[in-house]
Amino acid sequence: MGSGPRAFAIFLAASGLLYLMASPAVAAQTKHSPAVPHEASAKQAPLALQSSLVLVPVFVYDQARMAQAPKEELPCVRSTVEAFYRLLPTEPYLPENCDAAQIRGLTAKDLRLFQDGVEQKIANVEPAAWWTVVRDNLGWYMQSSDTARGIWGSSDLSRQRLVPPGINRDFYILAYVPRDSKAGCHRIKVEVNRPNALVFARDQYCTGQSPSDPLIGTTRGKELERLLVSEKRGRIPMSLQTATFYTGTDTARVDICLQFPWNDLHRSWDLSQWAIYARIGIMGVVRKQDGTVAARFSDLLYPSYWPTFVQGGEEFKSWDMGATPGAMRHDLDALRLLSGTASEIAPDYAAIKALLSRSDVAWLPTRYETQMDIPPGDYNLEVVLSDEEKFGRAEAPLIIDAYEGKQLALSSVALCKRLRSAAVAAKEATQANFALQYVPLVSKDIWFTPAGDTHFEKGEPLFAYFEVYEPLLSQNSATVELHLRILDASTGKLNEGFAPVDAAPYERAGSSVLRIARKVPIDQLPKGTYRLEVQVTDSAGRSTAWRAANFAVE
Repeated sequence: MGSGPRAFAIFLAASGLLYLMASPAVAAQTKHSPAVPHEASAKQAPLALQSSLVLVPVFVYDQARMAQAPKEELPCVRSTVEAFYRLLPTEPYLPENCDAAQIRGLTAKDLRLFQDGVEQKIANVEPAAWWTVVRDNLGWYMQSSDTARGIWGSSDLSRQRLVPPGINRDFYILAYVPRDSKAGCHRIKVEVNRPNALVFARDQYCTGQSPSDPLIGTTRGKELERLLVSEKRGRIPMSLQTATFYTGTDTARVDICLQFPWNDLHRSWDLSQWAIYARIGIMGVVRKQDGTVAARFSDLLYPSYWPTFVQGGEEFKSWDMGATPGAMRHDLDALRLLSGTASEIAPDYAAIKALLSRSDVAWLPTRYETQMDIPPGDYNLEVVLSDEEKFGRAEAPLIIDAYEGKQLALSSVALCKRLRSAAVAAKEATQANFALQYVPLVSKDIWFTPAGDTHFEKGEPLFAYFEVYEPLLSQNSATVELHLRILDASTGKLNEGFAPVDAAPYERAGSSVLRIARKVPIDQLPKGTYRLEVQVTDSAGRSTAWRAANFAVE
């Protein structure tokens, strides 16, 4: 996405291969061995939405296989990367699981879960992948999630001399309903009925947490709540776009997309453990006009129980102590991380750190997307992002009109830069069991990704996605026409008007919803700020109010 994405294996095309794995420095866990502990948190009453379902991400490795894993994985990884670059846009990327040390095929019978020492009934165990590769019109990048709706996204990696990772993709998601409803925070322990099992798992649950808001009650969650209500100015620049779409009578789905510079986020490399340290937390609260909380979400990138270790670190540590280099020698030579000959063992730690830091662009996110279901009303959305040293804040009004399902209506307008095949994306997400409750913006089998930053450079595409709700369509008794225009945001004067568009190509049999995406020509616009407005009319003589979305051309 317990929450937060998780270490990924970055293959450095220019200088060799690095891949991530759980650290051998953690004590091995044999049959029924407990998980690696997470940070403790104090008790706190929940602020908002309740959910009885607790999701527990779990990584399980065979410690006995770790030493030989690199040699076993390398051919698989190379084959997977080569296959990636041969793919056509119409072909899904369904990578093979190359992780030789991962223990696969576990079911509820192989696992035990305890809360405060009391065994709980495991409701479900599902294999999943926490990262996927997105290929679209602008290149490719990594996205990750372990929650149903929250998705972190990296910067474009196409031009970074990086190639897609080949391991550390798969984990398990355990679900259970706590038997003890007592308020406060509770300790979770996961045991695995396998010899040599090394387990990394969420180890805490606090009352009031939900799959989309796992930080309630935790120390980090309280810190983010304090930042939300403080008057301090944040130092991390953030941009925010929201859009609202009706999903039923008086029910709306709010899409939220945030953008922030990845290189402003604090991170560090611990070469004693060969691990990256980054704790990127996010929290959003939707408040009613009286200040009460109507909805909220939270997420955490790299919680402390998530394995964020680069394979090969133990080899460097043992080498530094005078051990024989062994099987890793060919990789180390390729990476040029050592100086001298085999008899002159001298790891260049400065070079190692510089090499690892080159992959920061892939480890750290630059955007976050999520969705919430909210009834009609006037609200204010407040969002805070923190890296433990500094933070950023953003807010936006949310006005959701009442909708009875009988009138012609128009959604918000979501501005997008990126698009891809919806059929391909669906196959990739299904195979990975990835954020399956996230509802994409799809028009004519094209998946449009909302932009967190609505500043467009010359040459960048601008797509407007919106939905039309016309009850008469299901009766074949009306037609719909689209109207788009661009206004100067500072003066309100019309800058560009477009001819009306017949919406018939967007109709689907038996549906009263039109899902529409239009490319908006902005190449001829001078630098400045603008407002795109959309209106729809039907053959029954009805029309909607104009819906607007602001953007800038740079």
